[in-house]
Amino acid sequence: MKKAVVESIRRHTYFEIITHEWPDEDAVGSSMALAHALKGMGKAASLVYPTPVPESLLLPPLPQETGAMSPEISLLVDVSDLRMIRDVKPMGEIVAIDHHMTNQGYGKVAWVDSRKSSTAEMVFDILSDLQAPIDLPVAINLYMGIFGDTGGFSHPNTTPRVFAIAQKLTRAGADPNMIANRLKRSRSLVWYHILCLAMERLIEKDGVYASYITLEDIERLHATSIDTGGIVEEMSCLAGAELSVFVRDVDDMHIHCSLRSKQTSAALFTALAFGGGGHAKAAGFSLQGSAKDLIGKVIEEGARWTMTV
Repeated sequence: MKKAVVESIRRHTYFEIITHEWPDEDAVGSSMALAHALKGMGKAASLVYPTPVPESLLLPPLPQETGAMSPEISLLVDVSDLRMIRDVKPMGEIVAIDHHMTNQGYGKVAWVDSRKSSTAEMVFDILSDLQAPIDLPVAINLYMGIFGDTGGFSHPNTTPRVFAIAQKLTRAGADPNMIANRLKRSRSLVWYHILCLAMERLIEKDGVYASYITLEDIERLHATSIDTGGIVEEMSCLAGAELSVFVRDVDDMHIHCSLRSKQTSAALFTALAFGGGGHAKAAGFSLQGSAKDLIGKVIEEGARWTMTV
């Protein structure tokens, strides 16, 4: 629980902070905020990302790199399943902080609360209990994490408490306009090429709106995996789309699928059917195979849940 996480941080000095592959706003914001806060408390912290962080999510100032150390504690933030950290091997005692309802529990110490809007909200609570100062870098990153996982304060997880925390973070210096512009209004031209291609391939069935991008597409457009982030959110804006599905090739043998649903838990149930997880209305999974070959199976599974849930 939270108290055990707080005590673990209070008692130790050397930390590494690890989050999931293909990190989003919440993963980056919560991990960066923790790193800044720990350093402000006179502790040492290093950041570990299994895959590159999108440049748009690196909000200056960045935490200074800590020299070689042996971490006592490995803080895993926003990680619902240890498979999400790929080949990263935690070097310290694992302490988990996460808000995904599919988290089955891992680590010696864990605080998992699916009622929270984001892991960033949970980090805010931890820092409050530690009486750690919420300075400008911490405020900026926590605001980014909350903004991202609430869909810009539009998802059902946007509670009065979320607005209260956002107010405290803005008072500490977080600039809502700057962060919103950085996250929502700084897309690359390549990103729009991918979105257009995804829309051209759109498949509709029983409230499922699905599309895919192949490895050949990514190479032809001189894109990277980072350029595919946020496509499923745009697809979910389509009228009539109860479940939005975006499948992309990761390499020659693996795919990643992102799912979003509006009124039902179709996103989560579809993800669970393929060994994935997440939230009721925002989930995903990774599999062996190709996007082009698997898109039909995902649509069939998704249609089961849009019709029954």
